[in-house]
Amino acid sequence: MSLPPDRFDFSDLATPSQPKASGGEPPSTAQEGGVEAREGRNGPTGSVLAALVAPGVGSFFRRRILSWSLLLLGFVIPLAAIAVAVIRRQDITSLVLDTTILLSVQIIAVLFVVTRVIAVVEVIRSRNEGSPRRLASWVACVGVIVLALPAMWSVVRSQDLVDAIDQVFVSSGSTDPLSMTQGDDGFETILLLGGDEGPGRWGLRTDSMILVTIHEESGRMAMISVPRNLCQLKFPPGSAMAQEFPDGFTQLTNAVFPYVFSHPEIAASYEQGELQPEAVALVSGLSYSMNLTIDDYVLINMQGFADIVDALGGVTMTLKKEIPLPRALPGSKTPNARSIGPGVVTMDGTTAIAFARTRKADSDYSRMGRQREILAALTAQASGTDLLSKFPRLTEIISWTVRTSLSTDEFGGLVDRVRRGAAINESVGLVPPLVNTGNPNYADVAMIIDALQNALRDNLDFPNA
Repeated sequence: MSLPPDRFDFSDLATPSQPKASGGEPPSTAQEGGVEAREGRNGPTGSVLAALVAPGVGSFFRRRILSWSLLLLGFVIPLAAIAVAVIRRQDITSLVLDTTILLSVQIIAVLFVVTRVIAVVEVIRSRNEGSPRRLASWVACVGVIVLALPAMWSVVRSQDLVDAIDQVFVSSGSTDPLSMTQGDDGFETILLLGGDEGPGRWGLRTDSMILVTIHEESGRMAMISVPRNLCQLKFPPGSAMAQEFPDGFTQLTNAVFPYVFSHPEIAASYEQGELQPEAVALVSGLSYSMNLTIDDYVLINMQGFADIVDALGGVTMTLKKEIPLPRALPGSKTPNARSIGPGVVTMDGTTAIAFARTRKADSDYSRMGRQREILAALTAQASGTDLLSKFPRLTEIISWTVRTSLSTDEFGGLVDRVRRGAAINESVGLVPPLVNTGNPNYADVAMIIDALQNALRDNLDFPNA
C-alpha cells in the first residue's frame, strides 16, 4: 500500500550502524547491531591493535571460523611452544639440536606473521566507507613489520642451525659404539681430538687426545689424557692397520690420523657411513690397546677451539706460577703475551691455545694437564644462559671446526648434563711414571683405566689423579 503524500518513509534514514535492508526486511539483527556498536566504541585503531596481539579477536562476531583459525594458529600454538620451551628449559640444548623442532619453529614463526597480516586486513576492510582508516592502516603496517622482524630472524637462525647440524653431526649408520671390546659396562666414553690443522699448518696431527668417560647412572665424569708420543699402538687382528703394523704402529700415536689419510687403501677399510676413516682407525687402535669401549669421537681444530673460547667470553683460571707462552698460531686474531700468571687470569681464545700448547714452562706431559684444566674450567663456566645467548655465533664456528660421531640427542644430553651441574670428578694422564710412553705395557694401561672407572662408579677418589 502506498503512503499518503504527507507521510515520510523513515526507513531512508537508517544509520550506518543499522543499514537499511533490501526488500523491506528489518534493518539488521540485534547481533549485527551489537557488533557494529562495539566496533564503533573501539575504533579501527583499537581493533587493529587487538588483531596484532591476538589475531582473530577483532572479527570473532563476524567470521567465527576465520577467527578461531587465526587465534589457534597465530596465538595459541606460539604460546604453547613458548610454554614447552620454558617447562623443558633444562633440556634446551637437546631441543634446539632437534631438526624436527627447528622446522616446527620456522613454521610457527611464519604462521605468527601471516595470521596477523590476515587479521589486520580483515579488520580494516570490515570498516564502513565513512570510518577513518588511514591511522589504522599505518598502525597495521608498523605493527606487522615490528613483529615480523624477530619472527623472520628466528627462521633464518634456525635454518642456519639445521645446516650446521648436517655438517657437524656425521653418522656411522649405526647406534653401536665405534669400537667395542666388552659388553655394556655402564660407561659412555668419548674421544676428544684436537687437531693442529689451521692457517700455516698443513695436514692434521692429533696433538691433543683426551678420553672422557662418563658413568651413565650417576653422571660422574673423568678425563684421561693420551700422550701424543705414545708408541707401539696396537690394532685389532685382521684390521688393515694390524696387517700393516703387526708389532704395533711404528710412529707416534698422533701420526695415525695423517698416516691413514695418506693411504687411501687403508682409509677405505675404515669407512663407516659419513665418519672420517682416520678418526675411526685411531679410535680402533686406542680401544683395542686399552681394552676400552669407545662410543664416539669429537674432532676440533685449534683455531676453532680459540674461536669457541672467544664466543663464550673467555675462560678464567687460577695459575700457581708464571707460564711462558709460545708465539700465537698463524691466523690468530690477536698476539698473545710472552707469559701469563700467576694468580687469577682470564684468557681469550688465542691465549688459551698458547697456554694449552706451551712446553716452555715444563714438559709435554704437563701440557696435557693444562689441556684438561682448560676443558674443565670452560665446562664449569659455560652456563645455559651463555650457550643460548651466544648460540648463533657458536653455530657459525662449529659448522667449520667440529666433526663428531655423536648424534644430536647424545650431544644435547651431554651438554644439558653439564649445564645441570655435572663436573669432571677425576683427571689423569697416561704419562711417566704411571706409564712408559716409549714402551708402554698396555695391560697395565687397561688396569689403570679400569680402576678409574671403578672409582667413578663407587664415588671414590682415584689415587693416581
